Amino acid sequence: MERVQPVATNAHLAAVWPDGYQALGRAQLCQRDATSICLRSGPATVEVTALAPDLFRVGLFLHGRPRRYESPAVVEQEWQVDPVTISEPEAGRVSMATTLVTAHLSLDPLRISFTDRHGRVFAADDPELGMGWFEQPSGDTPVALANVTGTLGLPLRVYKQHLPEEHYFGCGERFGGLDKTGSYQLFWNTDPPPGRSVFQNNLYVSIPFTLVLANGLAWGLFVDNAGRVAFDLAHEHPGRSWFGTSTGDLIYYVFCGPTPQAVLERYTALTGRTPLPPLWSLGHGQSRFSYASAAELREVAATFRARDIPCDTLYLDIDALDGYRVFTWDQERFPDPAGLFSELRAQGFHVVSIVDAGIKVDESYAVYADGKRRDCYCKTPDYHDYQNAVWPGLCVFPDVTNPEVRAWWGEQHRPLLDAGVAGIWTDMNEPAVFIPVHGTLPPETIHPGGGTPRLHVEIHNAYGSLLVQATREGLQRLRPDKRPFVISRAGYAGIQRHALIWTGDNASTWEDLAQSVPQLLNLGLSGVSWCGSDIGGFYGDCSGELLARWTEFGIFQAFCRNHSEKQTRRQEPWVFGEPYESVCRAMLKLRQRLLPYLYTLFEECHRTGAPLLRPLFWMAPADPAAWAYDDEALCGPALLVAPVTRPAVSHRHVYLPAGTWFHFWSGQRLSGPTHVIAYAPLGQPALYVRANTAVPLWPEMNYVGERAPDPLTLLLYPAEGSGESSLYEDAGDGYGYLQGEYARRRIICEVEGDEIRVFLSAREGSFVPPRQRILLELRALERLPRSVEQRTGNGASAGQVKWSYDQEQGRLLVTLQEQVEAQELSIRLAANSSEGGPGSWLEEPDEEPADRL
Repeated sequence: MERVQPVATNAHLAAVWPDGYQALGRAQLCQRDATSICLRSGPATVEVTALAPDLFRVGLFLHGRPRRYESPAVVEQEWQVDPVTISEPEAGRVSMATTLVTAHLSLDPLRISFTDRHGRVFAADDPELGMGWFEQPSGDTPVALANVTGTLGLPLRVYKQHLPEEHYFGCGERFGGLDKTGSYQLFWNTDPPPGRSVFQNNLYVSIPFTLVLANGLAWGLFVDNAGRVAFDLAHEHPGRSWFGTSTGDLIYYVFCGPTPQAVLERYTALTGRTPLPPLWSLGHGQSRFSYASAAELREVAATFRARDIPCDTLYLDIDALDGYRVFTWDQERFPDPAGLFSELRAQGFHVVSIVDAGIKVDESYAVYADGKRRDCYCKTPDYHDYQNAVWPGLCVFPDVTNPEVRAWWGEQHRPLLDAGVAGIWTDMNEPAVFIPVHGTLPPETIHPGGGTPRLHVEIHNAYGSLLVQATREGLQRLRPDKRPFVISRAGYAGIQRHALIWTGDNASTWEDLAQSVPQLLNLGLSGVSWCGSDIGGFYGDCSGELLARWTEFGIFQAFCRNHSEKQTRRQEPWVFGEPYESVCRAMLKLRQRLLPYLYTLFEECHRTGAPLLRPLFWMAPADPAAWAYDDEALCGPALLVAPVTRPAVSHRHVYLPAGTWFHFWSGQRLSGPTHVIAYAPLGQPALYVRANTAVPLWPEMNYVGERAPDPLTLLLYPAEGSGESSLYEDAGDGYGYLQGEYARRRIICEVEGDEIRVFLSAREGSFVPPRQRILLELRALERLPRSVEQRTGNGASAGQVKWSYDQEQGRLLVTLQEQVEAQELSIRLAANSSEGGPGSWLEEPDEEPADRL
């Protein structure tokens, strides 16, 4: 094998040549077809494939290992790729060109780079190091693997050039800020100890994907290997990054962008999209480890309703189980679960129950005995069932790499659904074990896999994903007319297809609250939009102020749940008294009002992969300041939230990207890009609304279905210019939307001179929303309206409509009838603030404006 030496003039690069590393040298073309090229370089086979005009796959395989790309992360599909132009080898180079991107392959030594139609170079191999392997296990390889690397392959890496202007984001569930440039990232799912540092590297979820921004343009890279993976993002050397695997092959995908939206859309096309959730699951949830009896759960439910605090979902942790045995109930503390859940459903609550990965070793326990009879469990190297201690005591673990075992696991949920459980909360599925403390299965544990055995070290990061895949598929079979609701603590790339992610056992500290913002943003940038952190924190004692401030941010999370550990102070919204109870009540009522907006964002995510919570650069990728601020977030296209994450603070800095923004509480108008010192007293978080971008709101209610969502309010802050948003609705459960039973409409607001035009497109789809009225609420008007009239399709007047105006608040309310046809309004403003219109055409509606909390 020819080793490529570093150039003599670059002494620094020569000094850091990795010990034992072998870079690819001269390569020969050995195979090609319409979309791929296969090359050989010494003992290595490299295949480059164009899967789509903006997506390439690269695979490095050593010593004759088969070129296989099956993965728990990747959705099997037929890719529709435009014709690929593959050049003949000339001057030691080959190129593969789609309509958008060209892959350039230098053959001596073998190096790969990419350019787009505008000449942008990205994802270029480092010229000295390129792709290669280590002759011995690297520092990232567990010592226990030293005797099995011959069967698993050697550690592999690809070194890429790092440009000074490049910044890295994503990497899944991470602490330590939004921008990962200059960091080392380890991907190995773990159950970290209580009180972990907020700067711990690897956590419960491993998604080896990064979105790269440079000069306002984006590309992405995903390393598909469910074993241990590491990213060095210009940490060791400022001029290069590397991506490496410890076992198996090196398979990576390059997403060519050029926008963050295009990267996420293609990445989630590859790994799968978030399914539409049941609408009730977007409401507030209350949990604790544990509500340990039916009486306690009834008391919590009754208190929510008596205190007029919204809640849709109650969670049962492991104390509800018989000796912590999964799929069972403690008959003394929960003697009639079906009756209890029916009673709670009548009050508007859904109950979600926990299921851990470990199955108690107990011959009298039907689940264990049936699984043993079917040979469903992971094995030791001598092919005995692997056992370790978890909550129930000695446990075994289902081999979820086996499709038959996954089907068996899904079936075990039948008694829970028969009792009326609405969703499943999957925990301890890294999988976590107690020996050693915060450990996992040993690397040499065998997954028989139904005839394709693998060692646990090869699939560790995918175990959690495979377990909740089994759960979701089981729920779909057992309850085919309902959308599954599945929560997971652990997962791998593609987890978004099967379950939402909560960020595990956080702590009741201001630091954890602050870190949850970039953590959730990076999860969203890694395809996992349906995610949330435990409001109030899990470990340690919360305070009233911390709970209130966390709730102020939590209502904008895709997953909104309060959860705490049983040895800590209780932290239900009423525990700390006033003013904290009123703040939590008001925030959760605002969450319920926002559900049509959030549900529309979920449908967009389901269709395009766009996250609900977005970094500022989502709308301003060329603005360096938008890359830097990770303590604020966009919630969809209309809202910007900047939570207070320090105690005893009523002001905070906010950066607003380009555009016109309005302070939600005061109506103050601001033009971005700008820096603001925002007044954010308790109960009024720094919240801004983008001009001309409608926010659909329901009436106040304490749970989904408490009352008819009539009227629907469309909240708008008009300003010179135009904006567009959308509204998506369906039945909120089931699959009728797949047959066209949905309603989608666009809302356009245009402001020019003294005229405001609001256009509601005709409803697309056959779903008929359950309401009679739409209330158009325009805020922060600086001049009085002179007239409000409806227009026909050709722009002619269709007559006056009912409206009222609050001059003190600058608020115009216009009532429209719900209809399938398009509607257009023209609002003429007075020339100055003293000139009025003909007066109110409508008594003040009984619906409270959105900020009357």
